[in-house]
Amino acid sequence: MSGQQWILAQRPQGRLRPDIFRLQPQPADEASLAPGEVDVALRLFLCAPTMRNWMDPPGNHLYPSVPIDEAMLSPAGGRITASADPDRPVGADVTCFGRWQSHIRAAGCDTALVPPTRSLVDAMGRFGINPLTAWFGIKRIGQLQAGETLLVSGAAGSVGSIAVQLGRLAGARVVGIAGGPDKCRWLTEVIGTDAAIDYRSENLPAAIAIACPNGVDVFFDNVGGNALDAAVDAMNRLGRIALCGQISGYDGADMRGPANMMRLIYGGITMRGFLVGDFASEWDAARADLKAGYDSGAIVYRDDLREGFEQLPQHFCDLFEGRNNGTLLVMSDRQAREPAR
Repeated sequence: MSGQQWILAQRPQGRLRPDIFRLQPQPADEASLAPGEVDVALRLFLCAPTMRNWMDPPGNHLYPSVPIDEAMLSPAGGRITASADPDRPVGADVTCFGRWQSHIRAAGCDTALVPPTRSLVDAMGRFGINPLTAWFGIKRIGQLQAGETLLVSGAAGSVGSIAVQLGRLAGARVVGIAGGPDKCRWLTEVIGTDAAIDYRSENLPAAIAIACPNGVDVFFDNVGGNALDAAVDAMNRLGRIALCGQISGYDGADMRGPANMMRLIYGGITMRGFLVGDFASEWDAARADLKAGYDSGAIVYRDDLREGFEQLPQHFCDLFEGRNNGTLLVMSDRQAREPAR
């Protein structure tokens, strides 16, 4: 089986550029499948901001590091073309922790079967990592209650927009932080935030004080940096901070924690990082709850679905320039839109 792969040719310095990746033929795997293994033709790739971290050199940070001259790591989905796993038949669609390449061999147990009536696009989009991250951040980490105030940074993004809507459905006052008037207008007019703050044109501490007159009970943070500092200064006693991402520091900027640590201590404020995998036993329940929201129209979801394996690095870089609207998925095969059935 032949194909192509995008390898990481050099470590990024400063702003992410597509030319740090190199397209090359993917070496064929001539060995027979070992018991329990599957071959998967990859058709869909999720572009997520945290993947920028995986390009860093190895270090004491608990996330993977892609070696130079190896294919870029990525959440991916595809169709099984050969199988030595009785629970993973040929023709079934699966998702996995994959790479930017045409096909992958993996242990079947390291893949997740997609229901035959669900497309890969839906499995990795509306029922995928991003909405699940929002769900667990609000429901489990933030433990948001009716009548409380929720503040969300990166609120117009694929995770933040779902977090905002879950907060609204929980009966909270919801305030979103986003960049630019169009995104702020979308927050208030389409997905129903009580207020939106444009971090590009407004003073964050002053704007948060106005939008959250009773303080902040839960802060869902996708950004870090100045947004985290401003939120900490507005947190109520026993408030909760759900650390989902720190995108302000991913692209070469200095990544730092909050300056006002004593407010966390004296306020009894919890600040907890989390990964969606921490809650794998609850994924089905979360997906069922999200589906009910989608079906009723209570939750608005957006995919930014793009085509072209050859343009994958450029699509990924668009994340850091704000040139995406919704979960950024890149198809190498249009059949990713169709259920396996």
